[in-house]
Amino acid sequence: MIYSIGRVISSVALMLGTKWPGVPVYGSPTAATHFPCFFIFLMPSTISDQVDKVDRRDISLDVVYVQQRDLPDAEAALWEIADQLDQLLDVVWYTDGTEDTESIPLHTQDRTYSIEDQELHYKLRIPARVHQPVVEVLMQTMEENNVEVEG
Repeated sequence: MIYSIGRVISSVALMLGTKWPGVPVYGSPTAATHFPCFFIFLMPSTISDQVDKVDRRDISLDVVYVQQRDLPDAEAALWEIADQLDQLLDVVWYTDGTEDTESIPLHTQDRTYSIEDQELHYKLRIPARVHQPVVEVLMQTMEENNVEVEG
């Protein structure tokens, strides 16, 4: 399975679209934004070397839910969405987009949410261990040894 940050974001977007069909999910703000909607932003992430060709990647995301401004009971509706996101994003079901592979669970950590300027910010971190591909270095040329053997 191929692991990439873009596919992690796509997997989260797929989960949001399944839970809330008809609510668009964007990667960045656009002029043609339809409300309500989700935005998924990549936050600062880290990659650290582990042992035996394994990297640890900590991917941090900010899932932002935006609805029309100045709605009655808007804050209560945002808290309800936050509660549903907390249940949904306990595990991100990662898929690399190919049909012949099944989804694998990526357990999330450090999930927090807040309401800022009538927008819900749901932040999470996905720690994952990624195996680096083993690249076999084959011999390209061979030097000739001109060593005389005394006998």
